[in-house]
Amino acid sequence: MALVPTLLAIGVGLGLGLKWGGRPANLLEWRPPVWEALLVGVVLTLLLFVVPWSGWFVSFLAIIATGSLLAFAVVNIRVGGMVLVAAGLALNLLLTVVNWGMPVAAWALEASGAVDDASIEGIVLTGGRRLGGFAVFLGGAIPLPWGQVISLGDVAVLAGVALVVASVMRRYEVGGGFSGGPGPGYRRRNGIGFGGPRDYRDALDALGRGPAPRRGPGLHPSRLDERGSRRTPRR
Repeated sequence: MALVPTLLAIGVGLGLGLKWGGRPANLLEWRPPVWEALLVGVVLTLLLFVVPWSGWFVSFLAIIATGSLLAFAVVNIRVGGMVLVAAGLALNLLLTVVNWGMPVAAWALEASGAVDDASIEGIVLTGGRRLGGFAVFLGGAIPLPWGQVISLGDVAVLAGVALVVASVMRRYEVGGGFSGGPGPGYRRRNGIGFGGPRDYRDALDALGRGPAPRRGPGLHPSRLDERGSRRTPRR
């Protein structure tokens, strides 16, 4: 995924978070599970972006990078916007595995100004990408004006990143509402970034037990007369 659009998405997320009452300090206090997968994915992605490598091994590194980021997104799926990140990464991973490299459309490269029509033949792309391939219209087929192309999955990831940043600033989780707790180690013992149950099994445990047993006749309207008829009047 292109670096400049990612930085722009983070900036948009910061703006949205501030507009919705979030605090930038919450980004530093966030301690998500499997953060190691996020670190591996980001480091490999930056490495592929900076170093002009090509070949099958680079495609393998791109698969590892995308898979690591996808694993992080799935584990932290409750964070607002993370579902978009997971969907976009899953699409990119599928295209990269099927084509052994992210397919890029030649016309998109020309439209972005990265190459001209005369030099498109025989071009070798770096960073785990390849020219053409299966379902290229889902891959690198969206040109950007500064000489880069992104995929449909990248668009979903960028939108998700903006929402994730805003959600972390607000300490917001889907299905969990707003949760807080002072200090950099808030809710760390629960195994998730903010608050709520430790995992899905704990979250569904109360539902699995069913309703509590009835004690006494209760106050259902259909039984009020029955209770009244059985009551002995005081003298």
